[in-house]
Amino acid sequence: MSKTILVIDDEPGIIEIVRVNLELEGYRVLAAHDGVAGLEAVRAERPDLLILDVMMPRMSGWEVLHHIEADLATTDLPVIMLTVKAADADVVRGLEEGAVEYITKPFDPVDLVQRVHFVLEQADWRGRDAHRRQIMDHRRRLTKPLQDLF
Repeated sequence: MSKTILVIDDEPGIIEIVRVNLELEGYRVLAAHDGVAGLEAVRAERPDLLILDVMMPRMSGWEVLHHIEADLATTDLPVIMLTVKAADADVVRGLEEGAVEYITKPFDPVDLVQRVHFVLEQADWRGRDAHRRQIMDHRRRLTKPLQDLF
């Protein structure tokens, strides 16, 4: 099953560049044109990855990121910031507030695709590790009474 990526950006041209390049890689790409619609799409669609602009109407990318990080249902959603905000303070803020990558515009679509691959691969590994830990904990709970007998 292909991974779903939600792009939240108010520039249709950026959305189209991202969409074309990611769809060529087999990803399902959804789009929202402002922060409010984007946050609604996150909750409704449960994407595997979010690509997020900062400066948008109705709700900034910073606000979207804050809502995602504050909600237990979405706090583990990987976010790549894709924005013209290139000051060091902006990059630090984005990473401190929960983004896993920070890419400035103009950007290289090939670089974006590589970062998307990497972030999704890391998310898959974290999910597998969490599942493995759950299985091991379950085994320990099941075998504990037997160990106590001996």
